Amino acid sequence: MDKKIVILTVPGIGTKEVGYSRDFEKDVRRFTKKQLSKNLRFVETRPFSVTDVDQNQDALFRRLDAQNKLGGILSPRKFVIEAFGDGVTFERDAAAPNSNYRRIHEYMKAQIEQANELLNEGDSFVILAASMGVHVLSTYIWDADHNKGIFAVQPAEDNQNLRNLDYLATIGCNLPLFVSGLPETKIIAFEKRNPHFSWDNYYDRDDILGWPLKQMSPSYDALVTDHEINTGLYVGSHVKYWDDNDFTKPFSEKINELYK
Repeated sequence: MDKKIVILTVPGIGTKEVGYSRDFEKDVRRFTKKQLSKNLRFVETRPFSVTDVDQNQDALFRRLDAQNKLGGILSPRKFVIEAFGDGVTFERDAAAPNSNYRRIHEYMKAQIEQANELLNEGDSFVILAASMGVHVLSTYIWDADHNKGIFAVQPAEDNQNLRNLDYLATIGCNLPLFVSGLPETKIIAFEKRNPHFSWDNYYDRDDILGWPLKQMSPSYDALVTDHEINTGLYVGSHVKYWDDNDFTKPFSEKINELYK
């Protein structure tokens, strides 16, 4: 049986529509070898779909906008309340039994279990995480490794802890925003998943929400390789990674290497 590569995607803020990674998938299939393309499996996750965050943010903005004329749905204020609101809301009351933090992590656990069901011995497991999705994934891995959060009572099993992850690619990563108040000594990356695990982080200098990671701390320096790319216009650069050849081509080359 030919080797399979399973690629699980984790998007950034918002619920996202089913099919948000369609253009990314098309590019990867186009840039990978023909034989490999037939053996790719893509799994979309939509972490915020299990919360009421989007609806609550929209209702709040509409109440404020109706009386204060803040610019309507195209206002930059709406983007700000969604982008930064998700980050604040995600970790608020994280220890509460039905918190957004736990609901999202439970959802991710189920999605990771399903991805593992597609894997046979010798197959490769890959994750692409974007923007705040990197923070969601990072906190999930940290809790799995340290028996915290949803893993406090029942430790993570082998099909849940991502110790079999071969490759992680991140785009528009904003992890520095979540650790910016900490000293360097307390900014600690999750453990390398296994001896052959690698992590490539892609960012555009013009993307104010996408950052390099290596200089955050020694543990990130040892774990991550940063790649500066150009995804286009300043304002829209943060949402352009998914189908920009500056990212999809080198990502696909990595997938080709995994297939060898």
